[in-house]
Order: sequence, then structure tokens, then C-alpha cells
Amino acid sequence: MAFSTITVHPASKPVTEKPATNDPSSALLTMALLSMYAAHKSKKAFRSMKRRLLWNALKLKFKSMFSKKAISDRVLIYILLGIVALVLVFYYPLIALIVALVLLILILTHSI
Repeated sequence: MAFSTITVHPASKPVTEKPATNDPSSALLTMALLSMYAAHKSKKAFRSMKRRLLWNALKLKFKSMFSKKAISDRVLIYILLGIVALVLVFYYPLIALIVALVLLILILTHSI
């Protein structure tokens, strides 16, 4: 009994995903459903509903464009490496080629 070990695994909570509320495809699907519903309505009511739906879809799109999303460090590194590569291409093309090959090797080996 002196050499026996006990391992306890912590209970993990199930991950719940939130549905995307500002997806443009859902707005297009709603537009199609609205078109089917409004086929029985007058042209004036249909145009009014379509304008309202389009306006709400645009508002959601602008909210999603200007919302504060966290940018990962990896994306920032790729942007900075791209800028450095462009600067090197114009000033030192041979060094830019060498740096590009080194970066390609690092990216393919998942070092960065």
C-alpha cells in the first residue's frame, strides 16, 4: 500500500456555445422568409417590411464591425512580419528573400 497512488480528475463543465446574433446569412434567410410571407400582403406593406428588415440588418452589421474584438497575438505578429518584409523588399531585396525563407520555415514547423 505504500506505493499506491490515487488520481482525481476535476469535473469539467460542458461548454455551451452562443449562437451568432449578427450573422448576415441569418438576415438573408429572414429576408427570404419575409418575402414568402409578404407575397400575400400588399406591395406597400411588403416594401415597408423589407426596408425595416434591411435597416435592422445594416445596424447589426455596423455594430459588429465596430465592436471591440480581441486580436490574437499571432495575428499581430503576422501583420508586423508582413510590414517588415515589405520594407525589406524595397530596400534590401536579397535580405528580404532570406528573411522570407526563414519565416516560411518557422511557420511551417509551427515555431511561431
